[in-house]
Order: sequence, then structure tokens, then C-alpha cells
Amino acid sequence: MTRQTDKLKVIANTLSAATSSKKAEWNPSLSGPLNMHIDRNGNWFYQGEPMLREALIQLFSGILRLEQDGYYLVTPVEKYSITVEAQPFVSRRLEIRAPGPHQQVVVITNVGDEVVLDAAHPLCFLPIGNDGPLPCVHVRDGLYMLLQRSHFYQMVEAALEQAGESDALPGILSSGMLFALHV
Repeated sequence: MTRQTDKLKVIANTLSAATSSKKAEWNPSLSGPLNMHIDRNGNWFYQGEPMLREALIQLFSGILRLEQDGYYLVTPVEKYSITVEAQPFVSRRLEIRAPGPHQQVVVITNVGDEVVLDAAHPLCFLPIGNDGPLPCVHVRDGLYMLLQRSHFYQMVEAALEQAGESDALPGILSSGMLFALHV
């Protein structure tokens, strides 16, 4: 067993007993870099190999934190830096529930979190690499999900249907708020 694998086991064991309310209080000193990477498609890699255990990815995504200088996996006693290519989360499914004036746009992430577009989880456009602003949704604590192109087009299609003959730039209604579909 390698030293890196031992680190992962320690982190997983520590987290299994943690409560979400306590996570905000965790502030350990930096333990160092962890050879972990999240690619542009939301795939997780450890030591260059794809991580295939969904439960482990969900566990780590729950302790992912963004700070001024980058992304970290944080436990009560350890803090490891990891690399994220674009955004840590990617949309996997989009649902428009109760279409009409009271609809909710729900986006499901690559780790299974359901995020409803609302004031706490707005749609925004963030610069990513050399691609310019791309559609993203705030998930939690400064962490965003990159919307797949097909999901963004699904929102545009729904917005155009709702706008009818209007010449206004389209926006998508969710949770009583109108979110612009343009920069």
C-alpha cells in the first residue's frame, strides 16, 4: 500500500463520522498536495487513474472547499490541495418541474446533488480558461457546476417557448426569479 493510498483511507475514515454542521469549523494547517484532479467533465482522478467508486467521490466532494489560492479537501485534522480543471461539478441532468409561472429548474450534478435555481443557487457566467464566460450554477460555499451545453440549450428552449413572440432576450424562470441566459 502506498503512502498516498494510506492518506485516502485516513481521510475516508475521518469523514464517515463527521457531521455537516462541523465541517465549517474545520481549519487544519496544510498537509500538502494530494495527487488528485477533477477534469473538465467532472471526472475524478487519483494518481493519474480514474476514480470509479461513486461513494468515495461523493464523500470527497462533500469536503471539497474553495479558498483564495485553490481547491482543498479538508478534514478536521488534514488539508490537502487538489487540482480542478474547470469547475468541480458538472451537470448530468436538468429537469423543469411544474412548467409555468411557478416552475423550478433543477440541475443534478455529477455527484448526485440536486440544485434548484434560486437566489442561493443562481445561474451565472464565469470565465473558464480561454473559453470565455460559460454557464455555471452555484452549488455551495463558492463551488460551482459547469452546465453541459445540452442542458443550457434545454433552458434556452424552455425560455423561448415561454417568451412567445417577445423580442426580449430570453431568461429562464425558476423559484419565482428570472435568470438571464446571456452575459
